[in-house]
Amino acid sequence: METYRLSVKTYLHQVLCGGSMYGMNKIRFVTILLLIMSSLMPLAAFQFSPLEQNFAPTGADSTKTYTIVNDSADTIAVEVTALTRDLSSSGEEENESASAYFSIVPSKVLLRPQSSQIVRVQYRGPRTVPSELAFRIRAEQIPYTQGRSAENTSMFNFLYVYTTSAYITPTRVNERVEVASAVPARTVEGRQVLSVEIENTGSVHQILNDLKLEVIENKTRKSVLYQGEALGFANSMNLLAGKKVRVNLTWPSTFEFPSSSSGAASLFTTKLSYGSQ
Repeated sequence: METYRLSVKTYLHQVLCGGSMYGMNKIRFVTILLLIMSSLMPLAAFQFSPLEQNFAPTGADSTKTYTIVNDSADTIAVEVTALTRDLSSSGEEENESASAYFSIVPSKVLLRPQSSQIVRVQYRGPRTVPSELAFRIRAEQIPYTQGRSAENTSMFNFLYVYTTSAYITPTRVNERVEVASAVPARTVEGRQVLSVEIENTGSVHQILNDLKLEVIENKTRKSVLYQGEALGFANSMNLLAGKKVRVNLTWPSTFEFPSSSSGAASLFTTKLSYGSQ
């Protein structure tokens, strides 16, 4: 028997609002995903909700509840864990264990067919939170075959994983995303690009929906507007508080590429805007 893990990662909100897919590509992806999920519905092992929660650093709201629902005809085992959440400069998410930050009770659950279980998750990290902390709460089905009839056992064993969003609210909410730098650069292949560093200097995460970046050449006052797919993975991404990413944009044909890197930081003025979450 082969085992496959199907990950429902930060729900469809992440697909629609925080990834590297755009326009019709998003619609096609979601459509295909829904078709796959509907075709596997008889095999669907469990549901885990809610898919996003905001925790307070202290008090009653520092504890939240999640619900696991076993929709299948089999007894299943599910393990719930907490993960830290970080971003690399290229926009890739990085995770490590966050067991020191959360108490999860129960952390391992055995659910009978058509049953449910409440899981209590308590934040136990620093009480002073000047900037929002981002985590993942993951519910992962683990192998369990006891009591399953051999004749009903498939040659494929699908194990489902839900990876949800959890945020620790800061003392003060400040929303601010800005361009830290925009300079000419060459890729390792020698291609001319405009290297732009975007930084969330606010205290809460921001979904960069409808992101637009206007770049003005100070010398000539010529300008170019980047939006949609032209902004690469930065468009519609979830930029966590205090994080910055760097994206290489196509060099504007109306701009002259400088022969020297001297003074590159002062060549352009930028204007960045994005829609509400």
